[in-house]
Amino acid sequence: MSYEKVIVFDSLYKGLKQSCRNIRWKDSTVGYEGNALKNTFRLRESLLSGKYKIDRYQHFTIYEPKRRDIVATRLKDRQFQRSLCDNGLYEQITKSFITDNCACLRGRGVDYTLNRITAHLRRYYKAHGCDGWVLKCDIHHYFPSIRHDIAKAAICKRVKDAKIAAHACDIVDSFGGDVGIGLGSQVSQLVALAVLDDLDHFIKERLRVKHYIRYMDDFILIHEDKEFLQHCRAEIEKQVNAIGLELNGKTTLYPLRQGVKMLQWRFIVTDSGAIIRKMGKKKQGKQRRKLKKLYTKEQSGDYAPGTAHESLVSWLANAARGDTYHERRKMINFYKELEGSYREKQLPQTPRPG
Repeated sequence: MSYEKVIVFDSLYKGLKQSCRNIRWKDSTVGYEGNALKNTFRLRESLLSGKYKIDRYQHFTIYEPKRRDIVATRLKDRQFQRSLCDNGLYEQITKSFITDNCACLRGRGVDYTLNRITAHLRRYYKAHGCDGWVLKCDIHHYFPSIRHDIAKAAICKRVKDAKIAAHACDIVDSFGGDVGIGLGSQVSQLVALAVLDDLDHFIKERLRVKHYIRYMDDFILIHEDKEFLQHCRAEIEKQVNAIGLELNGKTTLYPLRQGVKMLQWRFIVTDSGAIIRKMGKKKQGKQRRKLKKLYTKEQSGDYAPGTAHESLVSWLANAARGDTYHERRKMINFYKELEGSYREKQLPQTPRPG
């Protein structure tokens, strides 16, 4: 696909409709989409004339599942980036990605990653049993540490259309300075995946690691030889440091029998070869505290009725990804106890006989 396909009216209009999904509750979205035809025409004219400029970003912080600083793209720019990705950038930049590069790609994501880990562990067990080692790596402050020259080199290496590559590079530079790209842009997420693509091929083709999975900047290597994984860690550090990044303190080497930890799940390989997915106790405790807070706010009128129940349903759907029958029953019972305790407080107190 070429740049001409990116900027045709139909592609830009579809990009707007896709960008508005799930955010139509915002006043700014309603206003922009209400003039969709006019705004799309203006965007196309600015692209054709070369006057298109990226608007200033919005900055905010989220705290779930952990603290992250988000750089949000304006709807006009999101519309263009959606068309850019769907009609050229995505296909070209992901062509060289390995199967086990799992984040932010079509048909992949959390469920795909969890299933790939299970598949790797089953294959490992057939060859080596339960004994082995896991090297779990994580990049220190990945998005804020990506050098712009490295990111743009990753784009130009993979994207053959010069205009598409130029716009992607402009988006990288729009975050300011020489280091750091925003977490919240569709293009920046693809670029972040591409920056470590060479590392993926190095681990798979040069180090010959058969059991390897990466989810953005988190990745694991599984092998029967501890010394080999220590060698891998040293080689990975050299590769990572060469592009201006570094492994953080979460990087660790531990026995396979402790379970493979990834995306807040723990995979346990049993002596019989069964792979069990368990959810961390911290995650369960956090959800109980959240439900209690939401239910209290809901009953006081600060939150809409059903807010706590929606959170429960969402948590149960996530928990259903693993072997968590008893944990789910306990969470449901905890929620029922919350309801029961509130009803008891609402009942009039019967005076004691004098």
